[in-house]
Amino acid sequence: MAEQGDKALKSQLNLIMALSLLSVLLTLGLGVWMFMFKASSMEPKEAKIIEQKAEPGKIFDLGTFVVNLADEDVSRYVRAEIKLEYSKSNQELDREIRERTPQFQDLVNTLLNDRKANELANSEGKERFRRDFQLKVNQLLKFGAVTNVFLTSFAIQ
Repeated sequence: MAEQGDKALKSQLNLIMALSLLSVLLTLGLGVWMFMFKASSMEPKEAKIIEQKAEPGKIFDLGTFVVNLADEDVSRYVRAEIKLEYSKSNQELDREIRERTPQFQDLVNTLLNDRKANELANSEGKERFRRDFQLKVNQLLKFGAVTNVFLTSFAIQ
């Protein structure tokens, strides 16, 4: 009988050990699952994206312009200094811009002369002038394009 009692005790101990081991494994598994679930639900931090900025282009100074504006009620004029930016590596474009400088200067005079002071008084009006001028210049160019137009000085009188 004592053997039977020892066997029963051993089987109960084995059962308790197995249940304890199973309990520990379930707790660990639940912990890992919770960690994974929590980690996946957290908002990922935004990765810092470092964009390589384009190398600045070559700058060509068209000069300073003093142009009468289209205002009818009072005589108004604008004084503007304009520079063009384009690719440094395009030698043909560089030569073409230098050769066509008088044509571009005439275009500045014409575009500014067609505008009224209130059209150029705010940043949207200046930006519209830049876009219009850049578009017309690029339509004339054969060997490339102007990438930016800078108004380095601008005053309306």
